[in-house]
Amino acid sequence: MASSRDTQDRAFGNSPEKAVVGTRYEMTLELPTGEKDKILVDEERDLADRVIDRHHQRVLLSNGGSVDYQCLPVEQDMVIKAETMSGKRLIIAMIALEGEYSMIQPEDGAEFVFSPMQGYLFVHNGLSTTFKLPGGQNVQSLGLSLAVDVFERYFDNDVPEALQPLLCTNTDDIRSVRFSVTSTMRDTLLQNLNIDAAQSLQQIKMEGIGLLYLALIEQTLRARGEDQGMVLRCADVDNAQHAYQLLQSNLREPPSLADLAQRFSTTEKRLNQAFRELYNDTVFEVLRCLRLEKAKTLLESTDMAIKEVAWEVGYNHSTNFSTAFNQKYGVTPAEFAKQARPVVVRLLKNA
Repeated sequence: MASSRDTQDRAFGNSPEKAVVGTRYEMTLELPTGEKDKILVDEERDLADRVIDRHHQRVLLSNGGSVDYQCLPVEQDMVIKAETMSGKRLIIAMIALEGEYSMIQPEDGAEFVFSPMQGYLFVHNGLSTTFKLPGGQNVQSLGLSLAVDVFERYFDNDVPEALQPLLCTNTDDIRSVRFSVTSTMRDTLLQNLNIDAAQSLQQIKMEGIGLLYLALIEQTLRARGEDQGMVLRCADVDNAQHAYQLLQSNLREPPSLADLAQRFSTTEKRLNQAFRELYNDTVFEVLRCLRLEKAKTLLESTDMAIKEVAWEVGYNHSTNFSTAFNQKYGVTPAEFAKQARPVVVRLLKNA
């Protein structure tokens, strides 16, 4: 196997011996029918060379379909080309539990971004599909692939209205369905994936995750449709994500809900609803959690006094801070700091 540096040189055409287009590896995935999917990455190498240290787990569902879980470090920009050798029409649900990547839809060139906050259900008709993975990140991806008839059977042939566009037989009318990945959905899936099951139970574990995944997506889409008839737009999701980042970087003096709504040219109601869908709570409650999580980190990693920590995260009165911290974590800040801080820090502070 070539060294990492040699691989990078060849990937970018820098090899003194021979310039090639890029790095290639492939994996063959078998469907329940015996048909196989082949995934190609770039151009000139195959999976046997282990170009990257990648973990891929696939299980076949007993009623048809498959669940795919992948973890891979992406040190440099990567392009994955996925082709179905059988050409079988599949409905795929995909999210990035960690990291971010995008998919170029072959039918119209539309680009969809998968992230820990946003996933998609889409139809794969066997055409070559391109995925772009930016470098400098770790990616965890979870995918569920189902034939159309199997997909319908999982919903007792009563597919929710939000998912009906996936069933259109006219390829010109097929639309991907975006769904928000709530913190509850993401945490639930990660907790189940991290269960240390015996080898003999791995099949059952992954089957359960696949069906739980589909149920969580359906629940999220149903909740979105039932919430006072308000349908969130892509702009609403973008606004919420930017507002979240703004709150995260201004815990001491955060903008108010009204200020955020004005800044992003939206309404307070829409912004609050987008926060509920993305982060499972209102803007105010999300800010409160961000403050307390930051405070917890400061109490663990510094020797700051309780009053200093409270002020740093936006509490002007340490009493209010202690009450909020105790409600969330079950201990006071002082008790938590005493347990969490290294002995050497406490000794230095008391010296």
